Amino acid sequence: MKVLKFGGSSIKDASVMKRVAEILNAYTEPTIVVLSATGGTTDMLLQAIQMASEGKMDDALAVKQALEDKHFSIMQAFGLEVNEALHQKIADYLAKLEIFLIGINYIREATPRTCDAVIAHGELISTTIFNAYLRSLDKKSHWFDVRQVMRTDNQFGSASVMKNELKRLTHDQLIPLLQKYDIIVTQGFIGSTADGLTTTLGRGGSDYSAALLGNAMNADEIEIWTDVSGVMTADPNIVKDAFTQHDLSFQEAAELAFFGAKVLHPSTLLPAMERDIPVIVKNTFDPENPGTVITAKSQRPGICKAISAKGKTMILTVESTRMLLAYGFLEKIFEVFARYKVAVDLVSTSEISVSLTIHKKQFTQEIVDDLSQFSNVKISDDMAIIALVGDNIKTNINFLNRVFTALTGITIEMITFGTSNVNLSLVIPESQMVTCVERLHNKFFKNNNG
Repeated sequence: MKVLKFGGSSIKDASVMKRVAEILNAYTEPTIVVLSATGGTTDMLLQAIQMASEGKMDDALAVKQALEDKHFSIMQAFGLEVNEALHQKIADYLAKLEIFLIGINYIREATPRTCDAVIAHGELISTTIFNAYLRSLDKKSHWFDVRQVMRTDNQFGSASVMKNELKRLTHDQLIPLLQKYDIIVTQGFIGSTADGLTTTLGRGGSDYSAALLGNAMNADEIEIWTDVSGVMTADPNIVKDAFTQHDLSFQEAAELAFFGAKVLHPSTLLPAMERDIPVIVKNTFDPENPGTVITAKSQRPGICKAISAKGKTMILTVESTRMLLAYGFLEKIFEVFARYKVAVDLVSTSEISVSLTIHKKQFTQEIVDDLSQFSNVKISDDMAIIALVGDNIKTNINFLNRVFTALTGITIEMITFGTSNVNLSLVIPESQMVTCVERLHNKFFKNNNG
């Protein structure tokens, strides 16, 4: 059994949805197909929520109408305009969507709980239409509401999945369906509380949903289908001659995802790692390309596999002479970040200071105020993190020499290397990010040999 996830770019319109249906023809084993909302739909729903909350109801309803037109045009392209049951189901979703928007408009507020209920309509509508299309092709497919099994807490907007409940519910409800149907079409990104309230797993949650389902069902493979042919050696928008790495270890891929590689969500690999399930990243628009296979062990350790970059980074340097030989100082620092639910990317320490990087959008002045109660805080803004990733790159005796030769003249504000066998991270001014990535890629991949 395999789990296949197709993102918004892979189902953005009827022509691309037809590609997905053709891709499924190659599968003979039972298959779980996890879909996102059609491309752009989630953003349109967020726009409608914003307009309704500002009292611009006519504008919100105009967005809702545009969504309706968009999806009915897909149905028409599939020849499903005569499918009355499908029409009614989509009409019901759109009617509920309008009720939610009216409610938001009345109270001029959109709570996270309400937003989740609205945004979920994107996945519910896309999967309903796609399943109807497969059925029209005489496929033995079945539409399944993932909220029946994807049990979460009530942290609306970024809910955490209760994995034991997911496994139990999947065993009871989803696995039996694979004995009756060849294809199960279900949603990514959404779940529900024990009370039946709709939740979302946060942006990128569709990849995570697929991995969680693969873990719960002990799938043979998890395939992530997107609009690029696997994990590339660098962002092709920065480096034009970037190319696909055909194999990576889980750890390599996780580091790349965390430090900016957009093809995978950082959480995706954890459920696969637990069960040692291969993850394959493939291109919907080039299905014959083998893509990138991610497994427990790299086939080529000790080689730089890829370079990722993440901008909009800040360095917070916390200094205190009281830190010298004092226990509990680091605990005090990280307690502040935990209090504000801020994720720290990199950490570097000296005898009297600690430097940490965070994403700019997570910064608040309150963090500095709290840290300043027991230390001096220095802020360096407009930074970027460059990560060079490869299994056991520390065993390559020429690796560091090549890095620093490539970066002659580049200002390096912070370095972390010793904590990981697979990642050298550098913090540089964001204005130098593109130059840095280009130079490093030229140094390590010019001859396509890492």
